[in-house]
Amino acid sequence: MVDVRLVPLTDAHVPDLLAAMADPDVLRFTRTPRVVTEEWVRGWVERFDGHDRVAWAVVDPDDAFLGYAVTGPVDHEGGEAELGYAVAPSARRRGVATAALRAMARWAFEEAGLQRVTALVSTGNPASSAVARRAGFTREGVLRSVHHRDDERVDLECWSLLPHELPPT
Repeated sequence: MVDVRLVPLTDAHVPDLLAAMADPDVLRFTRTPRVVTEEWVRGWVERFDGHDRVAWAVVDPDDAFLGYAVTGPVDHEGGEAELGYAVAPSARRRGVATAALRAMARWAFEEAGLQRVTALVSTGNPASSAVARRAGFTREGVLRSVHHRDDERVDLECWSLLPHELPPT
């Protein structure tokens, strides 16, 4: 497994985020606007408060930007959160997404005290489904017509992980 670290996302990451978010595959499979501007990215970074919404840059041991990882709203009372990730084109097919997803799950269980995490994956994104499977997640089924993209409704696979299912480091 590739060695990655999750570091808090800051304004210093905006140029790398802008490049990653403008990638056609990221645009295709995320809820990112079709036209991503520096202003939009800065506003997006500010939405994450480190408690109810958390965002990290995924970096290698030399602090090179590999991608980003986020939680949806963390339900502290219910003990669960949705996890999301995107990998820069230059870092793909090296296990970065799997390592980042495992690191987020470890944070969720060991630091945030959550009892369940999910990853919602577009049904048209088999690479991301494989990431969830390799990270130890279980496919629960398909959530139909969850949101819209380009005037079409999108189906999402729901993958989940419980604390006792987290693969060892």
